Amino acid sequence: MTAGSRQCGITLLELMITLVVIALLTSIALPTYDNLVQRTRRSEAREALSDLAARQEQFYLDNKTYATSMGDLGRDATTANGYFTVSIPSASVTGYTLRATAQGNQTKDTTCKTMTMTSLKAKTPVDCW
Repeated sequence: MTAGSRQCGITLLELMITLVVIALLTSIALPTYDNLVQRTRRSEAREALSDLAARQEQFYLDNKTYATSMGDLGRDATTANGYFTVSIPSASVTGYTLRATAQGNQTKDTTCKTMTMTSLKAKTPVDCW
């Protein structure tokens, strides 16, 4: 090497520091992203429960009682993208309860794993609506 000449490039230490920074940023960003995805998927459960509630009210107008099965309402038990299953845990002449239960990767959403709506429009857990 002659005096005044410089080598171009990066050192191993600089490369390792860059990789550590990338790893730290990824470890912070991924859980936040997963949480955002789970919250977004909740809209599928809310939509399905609202649709079932409307179908229950129509069924009541036609039959003077609420439907006890998904087949009575002409709806599948799985939501459009398959993140939730929906069911009718209870129904009678006076009211009903509808439930959406997370499945697959959505079960990681522990806050809103199970969402319910009643004929009185009571919705639980409140934070999920």
